[in-house]
Amino acid sequence: MGFILKQQGGLLCFSLSDFGEGGPRALFTTRLGGVSRGCYSSLNLGYHTGDQPDAVTANRRIVASALNIEQGRLFTVKQVHGDQVLAIRSEADIISKKGGMADAVITHLQNVALTILCADCQAVYLYDPRRRLIGVAHCGWRGAVARVAARCLQEMYLLYGSKPHDCLAALSPAAGPCCYEVGEDVFMAVKEAFPSCRQGLLTEKKDNGRWNFDITQANFTVLQDAGVRKENIFISKLCTICRQDLFFSHRGSKGATGRMAAVLIQ
Repeated sequence: MGFILKQQGGLLCFSLSDFGEGGPRALFTTRLGGVSRGCYSSLNLGYHTGDQPDAVTANRRIVASALNIEQGRLFTVKQVHGDQVLAIRSEADIISKKGGMADAVITHLQNVALTILCADCQAVYLYDPRRRLIGVAHCGWRGAVARVAARCLQEMYLLYGSKPHDCLAALSPAAGPCCYEVGEDVFMAVKEAFPSCRQGLLTEKKDNGRWNFDITQANFTVLQDAGVRKENIFISKLCTICRQDLFFSHRGSKGATGRMAAVLIQ
């Protein structure tokens, strides 16, 4: 089924049902339903964007209310386009590790909303139903090349004994291959990171010597290479650049925009 647009506690967002009855809630917010104005209109969830902090706080309160949790249990990190993974193993970690530098988070705890902010980058959701373990990773082109989703799975195994073939995964809306144009630097990085399937990830644009990048296929490949079964990976094909009526797009707006949230909570 994949991500379906629906009302969640009065908030319009994308919801994933494929993790099964009794599984975690996987949500991806839209840009709709908040209080921010101008280029951040209206549900901007990123403090680092230049938006009014009070508006971002109010927007995060809206999301927490829709999830029926306290706002303090929205767990966010300082995303740096790397491969660092944070593990939230205790209630104390929710406070002490919040805002830490990382691009992936895992936890076995209940009622903790693991949250990754996006505006064209992809979020990868992970769930091990055998061990009741969840994780979410921030996977832009740098994250895909660094295989941060695989690093997340590795930490799930090292800390909890989770095995990739037991896991379910989902790929959020992101910049699509129809619009995600990249230059020589990204081309070379992808070519080096994915030597055997580069041609399936990059399509040359004949008119300007640049390439279109398929970030969803790249992250799909990372997950399969890490041991996640193909049939256990669910994909959204929505392009955040095409659908700026629904999503913030860093590339589509040339940098002046807000952020959506990928949220995973059990």
